[in-house]
Amino acid sequence: MKHRSAYTVCIIILASFVFQSGCIGASPEESVESTVVDFLNAVNEDDPGTAFALYRGKDFLAPASITMIFKNKGIAEGGIKEINITSAEVSDSLALVQTECLVASLDLSGKEKGTSTIPIYFRLQDSEVGWIITRVSFTPLEMGEAAELDIEVKRTVIDDIADNSGMIFIASVLMLGSGVYLNKQEKDKKKNANRVIDTSNATELPRETLSQYIRLVPVHQVTAGSKTTVDVWVKNFAQQPYENFAIRARFASTVDVEMPSLFFGTIAPGETAKRTWVLKPKVAGWMGVEEPTVVFEYMGNRYTGTLDPVWVQVQ
Repeated sequence: MKHRSAYTVCIIILASFVFQSGCIGASPEESVESTVVDFLNAVNEDDPGTAFALYRGKDFLAPASITMIFKNKGIAEGGIKEINITSAEVSDSLALVQTECLVASLDLSGKEKGTSTIPIYFRLQDSEVGWIITRVSFTPLEMGEAAELDIEVKRTVIDDIADNSGMIFIASVLMLGSGVYLNKQEKDKKKNANRVIDTSNATELPRETLSQYIRLVPVHQVTAGSKTTVDVWVKNFAQQPYENFAIRARFASTVDVEMPSLFFGTIAPGETAKRTWVLKPKVAGWMGVEEPTVVFEYMGNRYTGTLDPVWVQVQ
């Protein structure tokens, strides 16, 4: 993941130098089509990091969401056999592209069992580093609906150690700015306090997968003896609901916690949900949210997994 992040940043920086130097003499139509093809090739090669580097918008909040959404549309890794651009319209700094992808459907063993044509529509905008995709849709788009976005492309290398915190910040800003999240209030606290999270007979998911759509966001200024919070954000990128979604964690005896287990219930497709741990550290030092473990049901199967711990300094 670290190498891929560094590679993605290098692509952006290299593209900036190339475009600014005027070494590329391609027409706007050729540049637009090339960007779309590069995006689809990255999706087909299971390289969502590269695809995400070519994109700025609200369809995808993280690289993993690209993979999940395309899979939900029947486009898995290696499934695109042919990319055909059926139309490309460029108007000043905006562009619309329509593609038709010949997609193979695979059986459980990975063998092709048939093909179908899936149309995919793109909106793009010219930026400092060339054409950037701002909209990806499986339904037709109109040029009249387009509005220019304020695209900011970072030109400096981001430290790998800041990757996780940066993703949390970006996701939080997008959630707040777009108004797509629903901040549900905790209900029936007494009832939930007595509930037990059962992870038996659940399929284990790697933390790298869980971290793509689950974020633990603590308050950064914490004082001993005062209440603080750690928000848990969950984004459902799939087209089926997450059922009976819950998370628990382990806390030291020096921390009072109202409810060590949080219950989300059902998270609908496309929904962003939040629950909050309310904590009161008793002493200064480091407060840990250790072994945060989630469990949920998806399409009749139960899944579980453990995220990285969160540590907060207490003054």
